[in-house]
Amino acid sequence: MTIGEKFKNYFASTSILAGTILGVGLFGLPYVFSTSGFSIGMLFLIFCCFLATITHLIFGEALLRTSGEHRAPGLAKIYLGRKGYYISIIASFVSLTGVLLAYLILGGQFIQNFAQIFGGNLDINLATIIFWIIGTIGMMMGIRFIGASEILGVALIIVLVFIYFFLGLPKLNIQSFAGFNTNNFFLPYGVLLFALSGASAVPEIFNYFKKKGISKEQINFKAPIIWGSVIPAVLYLLFTIGAFGLFPNQIIPVDLASSLINSNPLLAIATTILGLVLILTSYFILGLGFKNILFFDLKFRKVLSWIIPIALPIILFFVQNKDFLNIIGFLGAAVLAIETVITFIIHYLSQKMGNKTPAYQIKFPMAIRVILIILLLIGAGLEIAKFL
Repeated sequence: MTIGEKFKNYFASTSILAGTILGVGLFGLPYVFSTSGFSIGMLFLIFCCFLATITHLIFGEALLRTSGEHRAPGLAKIYLGRKGYYISIIASFVSLTGVLLAYLILGGQFIQNFAQIFGGNLDINLATIIFWIIGTIGMMMGIRFIGASEILGVALIIVLVFIYFFLGLPKLNIQSFAGFNTNNFFLPYGVLLFALSGASAVPEIFNYFKKKGISKEQINFKAPIIWGSVIPAVLYLLFTIGAFGLFPNQIIPVDLASSLINSNPLLAIATTILGLVLILTSYFILGLGFKNILFFDLKFRKVLSWIIPIALPIILFFVQNKDFLNIIGFLGAAVLAIETVITFIIHYLSQKMGNKTPAYQIKFPMAIRVILIILLLIGAGLEIAKFL
């Protein structure tokens, strides 16, 4: 493999992971940083970035140690048996449903903001239904332009990040970074874990290298996984710093666009349009991915595989919590934490039982592994109890 081909493969695989991670979690970060305090937010950003990176790396190693092509439920079935398989399936189902619900909630808010910019007054429930209809149509047509939509989504996030950073940087006030609130100490944890999670992309990176004709023993995507995990964290930080400059010495709202309509209408319009396109493209890509998992992996009937990702989020919207931050906080601190614990256990067992020799290995003391698992389970238990 030439240096040029190696660079191309590394760049493409890094983009796959970074593109999967970058998403609507971005919009919740300025709020949790300003509510808990920038220093506390930074602490959890570093911790969650480390945890997400390690999780992606050990998931990749487990894949390389195991014959065949698998995703998380498949590895769980091999190393944890039927019970582990069903736990993994349930966690994946709850996670995907919750993510679609979170996108639906935020999408409805952006539709409402879009109407307000042009002088309209749209009810949030009606705005959400409009978003759901558009998202469903896109979901059903998505296979035709899914690749372009992924590229568009990543490009829009990067554009939005740098718009906020360069507009907010000249207005930064050092006092905005000084305070912290111990009463909201753990607030950033679930939101950041949600925002930085991208384990579902690791098998796609494996498939990318496989299509290039590279054998499992030769596939080494350690560097792309590290870069693909760290780059989104850096972009999230730049966006948050920019928001701190645009909203000095105050709690930064999740709904940035409506708060900017009077002070910076052009930025409000840009945030609404870019954010809406991003959320829509992500919504139907996630929905289509959910449908494919139900149909191809779980062997659901085709009609039911479509009904669940289409109907379940809008039903939950009208019967469940409509708070965007609560939803993604729960998904991060509870559901993704449980999936991370499963990945840690699978990785340990794959090092003992795997029948392939991987191109890289992640070794860390058993004590650290056990401590992380205990902390994740405690956090998940507390979040579930709070949510209920």
